[in-house]
Amino acid sequence: MVAQYIYSSSQEWDKAVRQSAAGTFQLLSGYMDYHRHRFHDASLLIANEKGRTRGVFPANYADDDTVVSHAGLTYGGLLADRKSHATDIFQMLNDLCAYYRANGLKRLIYKAIPAIYHEQPAEADIYWLHRNGAHLLYRALSSAVRLQDPLPFSALRRRGANKARRASIEVRQSDDLETFWTLLANVLDQRHHVSPVHTCDEIQTLYARFPKQITLYAAYLGAEMVGGTLIYADRGVAHAQYIAANEKGRDIRALDALFTTLIADYKACGFRWFDFGISTAHDGSHLNAGLLAQKEGFGARSVCYDTYVLTL
Repeated sequence: MVAQYIYSSSQEWDKAVRQSAAGTFQLLSGYMDYHRHRFHDASLLIANEKGRTRGVFPANYADDDTVVSHAGLTYGGLLADRKSHATDIFQMLNDLCAYYRANGLKRLIYKAIPAIYHEQPAEADIYWLHRNGAHLLYRALSSAVRLQDPLPFSALRRRGANKARRASIEVRQSDDLETFWTLLANVLDQRHHVSPVHTCDEIQTLYARFPKQITLYAAYLGAEMVGGTLIYADRGVAHAQYIAANEKGRDIRALDALFTTLIADYKACGFRWFDFGISTAHDGSHLNAGLLAQKEGFGARSVCYDTYVLTL
């Protein structure tokens, strides 16, 4: 049985996300709802014959004939409970596609959850997409460190961290989101002519809703913040959602000290992965080779963020 998600079902939705093998906090209702005014929601609850919710599907209507899972999130896809077998997942996907077809939709864009976020193997959906004729629409390249068996840092990253320490850089947790957002916005505008995806008000809202999952770590030179990263941490994965350093921070290699510290700290906390985020743009067609090399200098290696398209 398939039903449209409504806000009054948020507790049921959140329970299903947490019972799934790959449902991070970005897929909880409190995160998805912060920007729901931007999207025509098409999310679904999927129940068994006894009416028990077995899975959820975050999605939005992109236009008259296309549904996306989910345009406002880094990844989406079907979140089935951990006890689900592959055949159960196949049936859920069949059912949700039948629901969208019955409502006049012709295309499904499916943003798969990368395997590093899975707490147990959970790629039956990828096989189902293949069996049903889906095609890879685009592929973004991220870089992650396997924290419990890390590769060594490059000599360049070690020298950078040492330079930052000699300059008396201090790395610490911070609540000063406004200062970091100003720094971040200036760097993105000057170097890439873009703005952060989130506004400062939006990120402050999310920070207040998810204080255990969203943390700002900053590099300070005296009283001045010269660099930082906003970390999304959940289910054994720490993800660098935003990274920036101003000119002074770049000169003294503040980010080298920052990530050297964070990788060690998250490893000590028992996390499985440190994900630096993507080094690609334009739906994966452009690779920022310098950015990729910087991340690989910390022992990170490639992880694909894949998006598929399926004709319904």
